[in-house]
Amino acid sequence: MLNYKILVITVILFVFFINFSVADTNSDLQGRTQQLNQLKENINKKKAEKNRLIKEEKKVKKELQRISSSISHTEKQLKILQSKIKEAEKNLMYASKQYSEADKEKHFFNKQIENEVFLYNQRKAVKYFDYPLEFKIRQLSIQDKYYKFNTASNKGEKAQSNIGKYDKAKKEFLSLKNKQELLINRNKRLQQNKNEILKTTAGKRVKAEQDIKSLNDSAKALEALVKKLMQANKNQKRITSLRSANTDRRNNLPWPVEGEIILNYGKNKHPDLDTNVISNGIKIKTQNNAIIKSVDAGIVVFTGEFRSYGKIIIIDHKGVYFSVYGQLDTILVSEDQSISRGTTVAKVGSGDNAVLYFEIRQYNVPENPKLWLKEKK
Repeated sequence: MLNYKILVITVILFVFFINFSVADTNSDLQGRTQQLNQLKENINKKKAEKNRLIKEEKKVKKELQRISSSISHTEKQLKILQSKIKEAEKNLMYASKQYSEADKEKHFFNKQIENEVFLYNQRKAVKYFDYPLEFKIRQLSIQDKYYKFNTASNKGEKAQSNIGKYDKAKKEFLSLKNKQELLINRNKRLQQNKNEILKTTAGKRVKAEQDIKSLNDSAKALEALVKKLMQANKNQKRITSLRSANTDRRNNLPWPVEGEIILNYGKNKHPDLDTNVISNGIKIKTQNNAIIKSVDAGIVVFTGEFRSYGKIIIIDHKGVYFSVYGQLDTILVSEDQSISRGTTVAKVGSGDNAVLYFEIRQYNVPENPKLWLKEKK
């Protein structure tokens, strides 16, 4: 029973609000089918775009991983180079200090040798040494000074060689450091660029996924519509034959409200445009806050707001025909409520809103309500 009710409400609202009629089912079905095929084609295109973006995203992520790894490796190498530069500077400072000390020693002993040689030659020129031992001691003293002078000279040469070696090493390390820093900066710029590309690609991929979801939702809704149209097309002949099967209530139903018809069933001239509009029901202008009554016994299957029709009520009369009451101000019944003929179901508003929209549908086909309502005397 519940499933039947849901099916009834769905079909009635669907047909009611899209102005569906059996006469144009085939053309509508064809158009909706083409629209559905186009939607599916668009979905496939979006899926292909999404897959392409996923591949591009993976590629960019892989490149980013490589760049990050390269930056990390280069930064480690840079730390090692900085350590080597500090060590070279330390060795260079030590070698410079040794060279300075050796140079001082060399000049010191060179001065002493000059003094010793001068005294030795002066003494020798005046007279022979009084004692051979004194002569020997002076010779040994000069030799010792020469030895210390040569030692200081060797020490200075070695220190000078080390200065050149450590200075060259420092320059090489500094050159490598500059290259590593340039490589890091270049990779960081590349990393930033790839991150921007990844952000854009990911955004496009998310947008594609959202578009696919939206298109899928539309496709599902359209498939449901096509299914209903196909079913309506199959039942077209059966419905046509049944339209005359229930004639006992023709021209026998009471009016839902007293008033003047201001919109007729079928074609109506648009008040502002040079065209006709199709109405599946009639509009009755009535008194302010007029009471609306059910035209026959039945079960209320729908109550509530729906688009431009405002508040509406749909009543199922034994599954044979339905009555629809729209543009209501106050609804006085609830869904699943059983009612009798003449039961008060709603009220209209006042002024321009004192209007009732009324429909009769037999087997879900809209009919002229005036053919069902009692003729006014």
